[in-house]
Amino acid sequence: MYTEIVRNRKSVRTYKEQPIPEETLNRVRDYLEHDTGLFNVPVAFFVLNARETRVSSPVILGADTYVAGKYKKQKNAEISFGYAFEKFILYATSLGLGTVWLAATIDRKAFEKAVQLKEDEVMPAVTPIGYAAEKHSIRESMMRKGMKSDSRIPFEELFFHDNFQNPLNENDAGIWKMPLEMVRLAPSATNKQPWRVAAEKDQVHFYERKTKGYAKEATGDIQKVDLGIALCHFEIAAEESGLKGRFIQSDPGIMTAEDTEYIATYRLEG
Repeated sequence: MYTEIVRNRKSVRTYKEQPIPEETLNRVRDYLEHDTGLFNVPVAFFVLNARETRVSSPVILGADTYVAGKYKKQKNAEISFGYAFEKFILYATSLGLGTVWLAATIDRKAFEKAVQLKEDEVMPAVTPIGYAAEKHSIRESMMRKGMKSDSRIPFEELFFHDNFQNPLNENDAGIWKMPLEMVRLAPSATNKQPWRVAAEKDQVHFYERKTKGYAKEATGDIQKVDLGIALCHFEIAAEESGLKGRFIQSDPGIMTAEDTEYIATYRLEG
């Protein structure tokens, strides 16, 4: 079950010098070919040989293969990218491959050249893929500690009942408990956890709590990418919980702080 993968997955920055079998790479390529985003925004993916394309990251050791994605600049593009790329990240994990979201700590020029990035396109993030080394490098251990990678904001500070004046206790979340917990466990840029959620009986509204400096020309609004990751996790857990619904965009008009923007709504069907 993918919810177990979400619970157990850890970012990997140190890899064994062990090639990925061609059969596994073919499964990766096939998955990426059919990996669709949200709100009719397509995402293009690329499997890159690091030695041939000379792509790299100063925080990655031992990885020879990377996956990058790009999209055309348009409404909902970052959300669609985050949703589709996280689906792939979880699929790669199910194949036994290590991954880590990288946006700032890459040779961006080399990656953009490798994916033939056009002026109207954005490449927000990439991931290495490979087999995790048995021990973290000292650098990786320090990065995890510095970013508090394993810590999460408490449930009732992220999720609310009907509006943002009523914190939602985990024990009162009902059918939304598992999907919201999967959102809480989602990775985000420097672990800012920018999602805020207002849950109703038959629908759940997602918002972006903005942090200054996270929207840039080269990456787009990276926290909207984070919201795409959150939507991916929520949908996976909802499906595994037997819920049937879909994402729509219909702003409910809930009063929010100035730095908070409506993103999408998951609405039950049937």
